[in-house]
Amino acid sequence: MPDPFDPAEFDAPPPSDPGTDYRTLLDAMRKAGAEGVAQQVAALAQKIEQDARQRAEWTAQAGVGVNALHRAAGELQRVSAGVWWDRLKEWITAALIGLGLIFAAALAYRWAQEPKIERQLYGCTAKWDAKTQTCKGKWVPLYEQQP
Repeated sequence: MPDPFDPAEFDAPPPSDPGTDYRTLLDAMRKAGAEGVAQQVAALAQKIEQDARQRAEWTAQAGVGVNALHRAAGELQRVSAGVWWDRLKEWITAALIGLGLIFAAALAYRWAQEPKIERQLYGCTAKWDAKTQTCKGKWVPLYEQQP
């Protein structure tokens, strides 16, 4: 029956994760006895704690970075929506200005065709629409007939 504390059992290949390499601990167990093992275990425990603190710090930094990215994405979305709204307002304003100009031009054209009663007398060359009080043709000046 093999010895329950046979050092040959500890010759297994090292773990796949390099952070959990216990070869130094195994070598110490073979060579130094209880005191050397205790020192090696303490050193290994200190290294594991230091690695854990480092990982916790990196995780915290990554969390801060992720939060900053989320804030930036939200701000970008708000700015994008604001830009879209501003563009829409600009288009609506331009359309209203264009319609205003068209309406003003139509009024000016209509006004230019109306007779200037203060200066001369005008008559309608075509059918007069009594309902809308407008001339369907052109306005022409009327001259007094000379006797």
